[in-house]
Amino acid sequence: MNKPIIVMTLLMMSSSVVILNHPAYAATSLAQLITIAIQQNPALKAKKLAWQSSIQQYPQAVALSDPSLTYNEAINPIETRLGPQERNLTLQQQLPYPGKRGLRGEIVKKDIAAAKIRYEQASRNLVVSVKKAFYEAAYLQQAISLSEQNKTILEKISQVANTRYASNSSTLNDVAKAQSQYGQVSYDLQLLRELLSTEKTRINTLLNRKPEHAFTVQQIRAAKKFNQPLARLYKYAEANEELKIAELVIKKSAIKKELAGYASLPDFKLGVQYSQIGESETTGLARSGEDAIAVSFGVTIPLNHDKNKAIKHQAHLERLQAIEKKKSLINELHNNVKGVFFKITNSQRLVTLYQQNLLPQAQHAKQIAETEYRQNKGSITRYLSTQATWLNFQLAYQRATADFWKNLAEMEKLTGRKL
Repeated sequence: MNKPIIVMTLLMMSSSVVILNHPAYAATSLAQLITIAIQQNPALKAKKLAWQSSIQQYPQAVALSDPSLTYNEAINPIETRLGPQERNLTLQQQLPYPGKRGLRGEIVKKDIAAAKIRYEQASRNLVVSVKKAFYEAAYLQQAISLSEQNKTILEKISQVANTRYASNSSTLNDVAKAQSQYGQVSYDLQLLRELLSTEKTRINTLLNRKPEHAFTVQQIRAAKKFNQPLARLYKYAEANEELKIAELVIKKSAIKKELAGYASLPDFKLGVQYSQIGESETTGLARSGEDAIAVSFGVTIPLNHDKNKAIKHQAHLERLQAIEKKKSLINELHNNVKGVFFKITNSQRLVTLYQQNLLPQAQHAKQIAETEYRQNKGSITRYLSTQATWLNFQLAYQRATADFWKNLAEMEKLTGRKL
């Protein structure tokens, strides 16, 4: 056997060991990425600020309106018995019907609780987004590693095919097959690298880093056994953040309906008026020129029956709308949970299929083709075919593993808990 064939054969025999036992990247872990994202993500910070801002609405909602102060200067003073009325100063305060302020405060409390849940939901969704981007980047890194090693093998095989063709011990078809596969894997590598760059940019934006910040991620863990019953997942989903917010909206609408009942009740006004009186032209009058102080009391008169009726009916319809929205959300969540559940179980089946059946069979077929070729009983074309099949199965196995973890992260988003 000539030297090129010996080199090729040794490389073929070692290729499976090199690829299967590829060392883990000395890279950023998923936990590190999540920690940075929680600390630095601007969208999450905005949600937290929105929650903190909503807290400031409560004292505004329960406070009385600002009192009004009115000053009147008489151009032509009105003459009274005790003297001309020169100027007036009036201080007035509006008072809502008892119970209104409390209900307004309760409405704001529901808004504050919803804002807090939205912040918690945004935090969980951010973690899920980081997880999914991490798993995709880890798959692409592994796919690039496998393809690079396959490219090296194909380059050596192509060289050997050319050498053997020159010595009439191989066919032109073998040369063309080796070169075409080499060209295909070169294209695949370029595509995979671009996809990885895009995925890393996605991670960097989630972490509020520069888009081209360089890093690598750790390898994906093997898929674990997923044994959550579908009925339990439905139950979990019915207690997630979205439905908690929907329930708060229903409670808020009930309070607004109660508040709308006050539309037919009056508000009150209390005031005090100070009048400055000049000296009377009539002498000898008791209390001549003495300033006057008066107290005023008023009420609003809710005479517009149609308007008040519309306010109450609108509040009733908004409550019904909130109830129906929650029902619709539950149905949508059930549908999404079922869809993601299928994806998880299907990914798990694929992982098992490739791990226990297809990959061992492809490895065995590759070894047979390799042995036959070394013994001059097989062709380069056949070996290339088995090598390509084995590589495709490896990539499919890695794809199924990444999809499993990505779908599991999506299920955590739907159920609102770590699974």
